[in-house]
Amino acid sequence: MEHHQSKESSPEESAMDSLVTKFMSVAQGPDGDLLLNLLDVLYDRMSEGEYDDQYLSTEDLEAIRRGKDIKQGRRCLALEEYRSGKWL
Repeated sequence: MEHHQSKESSPEESAMDSLVTKFMSVAQGPDGDLLLNLLDVLYDRMSEGEYDDQYLSTEDLEAIRRGKDIKQGRRCLALEEYRSGKWL
């Protein structure tokens, strides 16, 4: 008969498990590409030595908001605006 030791997880492990669970859920959903692109941007910034504990800029946050608004139908994007890249 096998005996399994119960192992209590630390708050850090529980937080990491929660983060991984949330990440996997979003990554497998309709916003998976957005999450992976954002992760790539943050990782590249960190690996290039540009990471200095600063948060996303105001412009970055506004671009994310605009993208969400477009996706949820609260904002329209004209074809010319899309082609010119001005919406980025």
